[in-house]
Amino acid sequence: MNETTILLSPSPGDPNVTPDFLATVEPLTLLPRDPSVQSASSSSPKDDYFSSSSLTLPFEIVLDGYTREPWSSGAQPPYDTDSGDVNNPWKCGYLQSTDGRNRLPGFFQYLQSRKKAALAKFEPSPLDGTAFSNGSSVDAASGNFKALLVVPYDPPPIPDHLKLPDGVHSNQLIFVKYLGDERLIFKKKRDKSAEEQKRKMMQVQQLQQEQQKKMMMQQKQKQQMQIRQQKMMQQNSQQHNQQQQSSTKKGGLLGSLLGAQRRTENHLQMVRAKKTSSTDPLSSDPPATGAAGAISSFRTKISTQLQRFHDDPTSFVEKVCISLPDLVRGVPVEDREKVTMDVFKYVVHEQVEEVGMDRWVAAKEPGAFLDECVICVYKEGHCPKDILEEINKGELPDEIRGQQRHLQETQSKALQRKDKKKDEVIVKQSVGRRAADVAVLNTSKRDRRTLEQIQRDMMMDGDGANASGKRGKFES
Repeated sequence: MNETTILLSPSPGDPNVTPDFLATVEPLTLLPRDPSVQSASSSSPKDDYFSSSSLTLPFEIVLDGYTREPWSSGAQPPYDTDSGDVNNPWKCGYLQSTDGRNRLPGFFQYLQSRKKAALAKFEPSPLDGTAFSNGSSVDAASGNFKALLVVPYDPPPIPDHLKLPDGVHSNQLIFVKYLGDERLIFKKKRDKSAEEQKRKMMQVQQLQQEQQKKMMMQQKQKQQMQIRQQKMMQQNSQQHNQQQQSSTKKGGLLGSLLGAQRRTENHLQMVRAKKTSSTDPLSSDPPATGAAGAISSFRTKISTQLQRFHDDPTSFVEKVCISLPDLVRGVPVEDREKVTMDVFKYVVHEQVEEVGMDRWVAAKEPGAFLDECVICVYKEGHCPKDILEEINKGELPDEIRGQQRHLQETQSKALQRKDKKKDEVIVKQSVGRRAADVAVLNTSKRDRRTLEQIQRDMMMDGDGANASGKRGKFES
């Protein structure tokens, strides 16, 4: 039995964490539905796609990483159907659980909910031929590279002409992809980046050629304009001489008016048109000042710094300093609202994800100033535990927040009621001590007079009547 134990790391990237047991599996080969077509000559690349006989796995594998890269998807087959290329280094197949603990369905649901693929790296077997599928000359036993096992969240469906063996349920299976040399993935990325650089260089050359052509056309137009102006000047001088001769001969008021009108028309023809500004975006470089210039220059600086950090194998921690006054020094005052500390923090985290390929960890250090910030970037496996716990700490649900808010309000109201009762007791005690010397009047009486009586009393008060004729305010 070619069994393999699959372990799952609870904290990916941390080598100090002990992985948990997931399943014990063995390769499974699908059977054809029609037994008559089961022969060596009837096999095809598509059938080999679902064959697990070519997988050579070690005794123990640890799934300690996740990715969303396109190459980790299981929806597309590992061969090109248009070009007929079947010499692809990827090998795929199904693994069957033999431990009876039924943990694979829960793990697969976890991958589907997050749309991520699980990764495992291990030393390849010397007998494995997948490392030499594309002409690699490195010996698999030398240990200069590692093999890669991928568990995609979107496995392909089983073809109609194949079926599972009797007694095997789909909940006991898991689809995997196997690559004998992980360097093949990075080689493809380097080839793509080289192609993109070539394409950009071609675009720049085309733009330069177009600009040169426009400059040549503008120079030709200027020369033609100069030649036309010289001709116009000669014609105008000749007409002016003829007008002077005709005016001396004819004379009179009418002749002088006609001559002045002709001279005005000639001068208007000689006036040069104003030079229009070129609005062609190809003739001018994009603006590198203001808020956009500050952000782009900061992004370039951080990208260069992180690239050096990536290329240095002896460095595991990099500090990125953000000083807001230095960064917005060349930005106009009206545009400084667009360049805030949050914008530069976002740029740093974006570059960390891009250069580190979602394997690095960026955490902000505590500081005493609001306009200065230091962000520490840790490589994979070198981030402290307390920082990882702080980053992975989730937010409380709305229900728990509502309960906490209700509890705080209830406690505050209870404290207010206690304080109010204490104040009332203190007031009563102070009043009881002075009860012998103080008499409280008119607390339970009402004014029982009619409106007519109240008006008459008010009139009497205004007229200064005898006090004896007045009626008490609170008399019944």
